[in-house]
Amino acid sequence: MPETPAAAPWHQDPRFWQLSRDTMFTASAFDAAPSEVAAALALTGLQGKLDVLDLPCGPGRHSLALARAGHRVVGVDLTPAYVDEARQRFAREPRLQAELLVGDMRSWCRDGAFDLLLNLYTSFGFFPDLDEDRACLRTFHRNLRPGGTLVMDLMSKEILARTFRARDWHRMDDGTVLMVERRLSQSWAWNEVTWSYLRDGVLESVDFGHRLYSAAELQRELRDAGFQGCDVYGGFDGRPYDQDAARLVVVARA
Repeated sequence: MPETPAAAPWHQDPRFWQLSRDTMFTASAFDAAPSEVAAALALTGLQGKLDVLDLPCGPGRHSLALARAGHRVVGVDLTPAYVDEARQRFAREPRLQAELLVGDMRSWCRDGAFDLLLNLYTSFGFFPDLDEDRACLRTFHRNLRPGGTLVMDLMSKEILARTFRARDWHRMDDGTVLMVERRLSQSWAWNEVTWSYLRDGVLESVDFGHRLYSAAELQRELRDAGFQGCDVYGGFDGRPYDQDAARLVVVARA
């Protein structure tokens, strides 16, 4: 009997990104993108028109905000449907320009081409093999010019420990009920998640997981990848990273 091909990992599964698109990229998420971009730029201290890499870019919500602010933008994502959506959004605003490409953040690189690299919305830690996360960070560093800046935004180990719920649910804008289940493993290093959608009497589920980093762990990995400085904040507003932090926001310099 021929062997059954191994299933693609969740981050390469088009079904996951299709089914979950409206969970992650709501209208309010697009509305929030300009303020998130402005806040990220303020934390970096960078001035003027910048060469910016949005990696991964998803359907382009931050790439659009960057282009509207006058920056030169390259957006890269592994999901072709998201890159297509981003291109369609830019096509509706012909005065805006961006290069939008399908690529893998573990390896996509233009050595020393960018002043700023954005990795936002917990778009890191997808890979069970820690060396693949480390490959991402080394690639981020290679993409930046000397003195260039990386901004990362993610849900950290400390914040999840404070807010963790094994199960919850909410009703989405279109009436779909989303049920969320979370399971921690590997001594708090990994978070397994199931999203189950109940829509028009039909139940569909997707599983995914991501590595959990504390601020100190991520700082150490960034230093090992070649970054020279690393400031940590508890949100885009620059608040301290303490017991009241909302997100882990890291600003690291190449």
